[in-house]
Amino acid sequence: MTTKKSSASLSLIRSIALGVILSMLFTYGAHVFGKWEVENYRPDSQTTGTVLLHNTCAVFGTTHTLRPNTDVSSLGDSIDGTKLGGSFMNFFDGHIVAMVIIALVLGLLIFALRNMAKKKTGKQSSTFDAI
Repeated sequence: MTTKKSSASLSLIRSIALGVILSMLFTYGAHVFGKWEVENYRPDSQTTGTVLLHNTCAVFGTTHTLRPNTDVSSLGDSIDGTKLGGSFMNFFDGHIVAMVIIALVLGLLIFALRNMAKKKTGKQSSTFDAI
């Protein structure tokens, strides 16, 4: 059975797509594992209060403020639904440029590693064919 060789441009596109997925996972993880704080914001004692959820990214150091419409009962050190949902809401907030740069760098790195592996296996097979 013969295998069809993929073109370099198709391999580059696949590598960048994998880099995009990895950069999204990295950015999401930077929010999930960041610092979380709950604040009961009440500017005036005669008005209703609002719950504010502050998240500081573990890598980028940016603080994001969320205003959930439900009460945040407790926010512990473990990962819970509030942190996962809040991280999803913070996902693109101010980190688009970083995600694009990470995706391109990882994609090009994966492309280079694939090409090196392809050349290495190609040289070995031609050596074995001669024997």
